[in-house]
Amino acid sequence: MNQTKAALRMFLVRGLGLRSANNLIRHFKHPEAVLEANRDELEAQGIPPEIADDLLSSKSAQRAEQEWAKAEELGVKIVDILDPVYPPLLREIFDPPIVLYLRGKKWEPDLPQVAIVGTRRPTGYGINCAERLAEDLAARGLAVTSGLARGLDAAAHRGALRAGVTYAVFGSGLDFVYPKENRKLADLVEENGAVISEFPLGTPPSPQNFPIRNRIIAGMSLGVAVVEAAEYSGSLITVRLALESGREIFAVPGNITSPNSFGPHVLIRQGAKLVSNWQDVVEELPHPIRERIFAPLVAQMQAAPEPKLDGAEAKVWKLLSLQEAISIDTLLAKLPMSTSEVYSALLALEISEYVRQLPGKKYIRRL
Repeated sequence: MNQTKAALRMFLVRGLGLRSANNLIRHFKHPEAVLEANRDELEAQGIPPEIADDLLSSKSAQRAEQEWAKAEELGVKIVDILDPVYPPLLREIFDPPIVLYLRGKKWEPDLPQVAIVGTRRPTGYGINCAERLAEDLAARGLAVTSGLARGLDAAAHRGALRAGVTYAVFGSGLDFVYPKENRKLADLVEENGAVISEFPLGTPPSPQNFPIRNRIIAGMSLGVAVVEAAEYSGSLITVRLALESGREIFAVPGNITSPNSFGPHVLIRQGAKLVSNWQDVVEELPHPIRERIFAPLVAQMQAAPEPKLDGAEAKVWKLLSLQEAISIDTLLAKLPMSTSEVYSALLALEISEYVRQLPGKKYIRRL
């Protein structure tokens, strides 16, 4: 508690930015040690005199105690960046918050997360895609993270709630639910996941908060899936922040005549993974997670009878596996067949839904 209160005290000092706060914690090794330093030591780390004075004053301690008491009253847990409860991937971003506010019954910091984001004005197609993708990912043991905004964020949370865990990141203090029509949804998220914010209690949902909120969504997640997003959608800010943190980017294609398809289609042209179902997402996740999710399906498929194939299709099928994708060059090298015959066989297997093509012209048996 002392560690977290020390971090909270730093966090509430006006003018002490996250970069400076994180540098202080790295230098002094511990939030409490920062507060045990003197003014000269803080100034030596680039902290202006007036901010150092405020940080070391009794007023900063009083602010932290008041915030702590308010959080306890609201059932909000405050965690600091060194706490095991803090999301591990979030520590890796450029400017992680030194404290987070959490409330929920199923917060698991190590549970792999995938973010689903999109426009606040979705089509029926977009809503269906977001709900289905979220439900399918949640059913495979992944947490679905989004921003509780109206539109596709809300759809992602609703879909995930049908099958598993979801996390909502607020662009305000946790004592504000925005938009108000999502109050009931926020309650359901708390029951089946958690709501999260880096903003102090009492912070209203101001427009400038949402890009800041988006970096938390991207930072906690292994990847970000965009369902529908117009040309200037805030979802594309989330994508940029995810790319800066080295996260995977996924995009669900849409109707080419719809303005909401602009964002996903641009992302696909730029190299985002095209998503038609949950498998497209899971295939790009780290190996241990991918293996855990696919293992039951692989076992089921291995026990199933082989499809009735003959000729070139049968020869190609025998070289493919469920665990590892094989490149077209490898297939051509191992098969006594012409290039056109191999491609024709692969096309026939794809049409029959026996085979999936992955990026880089690699092929794998479809689960």
